Amino acid sequence: MRAQTSCKGCVFAVKQVEAWDHIQEEQQTGCELYRSEKLGVCDTEEGSYVLQRFCNTYRPEEWLSELSLEEYKKRHQVALKEVVPRIGFLIILDTSKDTAEKLVAMKNLEKTIKDIKNQTLHQARYLMVVTDKTEYNTEIQEMLVNEFDHDKTLHHLIKVSEMPENKMFLVDECFRHAKNGWIYTTTSGESVDEELIEKINQRINVDMKRLSVVKPYDDFNGLLFSTPLFKMLNGNHKKAYEADDGELEFDGRPFLEKIEDMKDNTGETLITWEECNAS
Repeated sequence: MRAQTSCKGCVFAVKQVEAWDHIQEEQQTGCELYRSEKLGVCDTEEGSYVLQRFCNTYRPEEWLSELSLEEYKKRHQVALKEVVPRIGFLIILDTSKDTAEKLVAMKNLEKTIKDIKNQTLHQARYLMVVTDKTEYNTEIQEMLVNEFDHDKTLHHLIKVSEMPENKMFLVDECFRHAKNGWIYTTTSGESVDEELIEKINQRINVDMKRLSVVKPYDDFNGLLFSTPLFKMLNGNHKKAYEADDGELEFDGRPFLEKIEDMKDNTGETLITWEECNAS
């Protein structure tokens, strides 16, 4: 069952007084943020819309009363800024044969970090850099400290004994540092679209399209996923569930195979970057 939202009490609900047999009642006629048009109205309760889907910009009067005068004047922008997707970035430091020289490896890391730092709409929530080379630790830490304000963008250096053949398992290794929101996976030297956060925000908060996962453009790079979904499916590890007969069964498939079962008929929740950019 999909989550619905009642607009009752929301400061952005547009209402007008209507008279019925000499009785005046307030009836909702719209939304200042146009959410009712995009999410759809399935019912009305006590003069307020009931939206077909969850609305993340529902704001009660208490929220409005806590704003400063300047914030009140820009309350629409304040609410929309509050729901910008919080995205963390997972970067694997590539020290393979072609990038074994430390100078080359660090230059590649700097390139990818600059793309993340220069996001157009909002700063990255956090960064996780994974390496199997202890001798790189000092340079990595210095780069992270120099490039990011730790109060705004957390950063973690994660040491592994060796790089697994399937790099997707590094997501599980790093997930203990994850925050509620999204994670994007990449490798040092890869380009990251500087409008990535802006594009995802446009899709889920402006166009109001559903999204759970954007598939990687290769075996690892470019995967964007919802962290609550990854946790619910137990990532790339076995997921225990109760079968119809009450017996405990296990789904040992990797995360990307598990989510294939969760596609909805809209075709919006699980997409490629080509589909995301085209929309």
